[in-house]
Amino acid sequence: MFDALATDQGLSRYLTAIERYPVLDRDRELTLSRSFLAGDKAAGDLLVCCNLRYVVKIAQGYRGYGFRINELVAEGNLGLLQAVRRFEPERGLRFMTYASYWVRAHVLSYILKHWSLVGVGTGPMQSKLFFRLHREKAKLAARLGTGEHLTAKLAETFQTSEERIRSMEQRIDGRDLSLDAKAFRDGTSTIMDTLADGETDQENALLSDEVHALVQERVEDALTRLDAREQIIVHHRLIGGERQTLSEIGKQLGLSRERVRQLEQRVKTKLRRSLADLAPEGTMAEAA
Repeated sequence: MFDALATDQGLSRYLTAIERYPVLDRDRELTLSRSFLAGDKAAGDLLVCCNLRYVVKIAQGYRGYGFRINELVAEGNLGLLQAVRRFEPERGLRFMTYASYWVRAHVLSYILKHWSLVGVGTGPMQSKLFFRLHREKAKLAARLGTGEHLTAKLAETFQTSEERIRSMEQRIDGRDLSLDAKAFRDGTSTIMDTLADGETDQENALLSDEVHALVQERVEDALTRLDAREQIIVHHRLIGGERQTLSEIGKQLGLSRERVRQLEQRVKTKLRRSLADLAPEGTMAEAA
């Protein structure tokens, strides 16, 4: 079943497969947890399988970073497995209340480990929109409400076109088509219908906003710490409008192509290190 996550086409099969497992009530959850702690591996496997749908829901909240939903779900599943091993049923928590921390930790760790400025867009405006659109939209919506006038106001705020605003909104908030497919046997509902929960949706939105804000702050700080050559490489290779070749930048700086490549790798390492401690303790090492 988990092998299906290796491809986009396999995602629909995966969603159909996990739908077969029931939603557990508290008593059944406790029984499985206790049995697993007593050495019943099958009970642990069933506890995992019955909660895979919630991993999909949590992963959906982090899709704005350009990763495939398959990747995020796979990482979230690792967190779920870790949660099963660590869960203490006698503490009185529902399993997914506890497990959601580990699922989010693994998803966020994966994002921070593999995230690159290249994924944000091809220019400074794309980068600015990617990091700030969520927060600015929320602030304006609280004052103005939603609708086309909000899009127009956002375009004015960011000094860009309404079309570009809509495009970035679709990228950040867009739902994966596989999640909207008629994946269930009844042919009418989808996995996202089954998981529809206003409170959870709001929590995911807040978490996504928080991640955006933290990443923006760290990246902006890291960029100010780069030397002049590194700043040029960032502008022309990572977030500049026209992406130059290594040779072109080498001529500009009086450096060989290989030296520019080395500097580019050093810049990326610095940026990733500036983000690494945002991941929950221990997860970066586990994901490495």
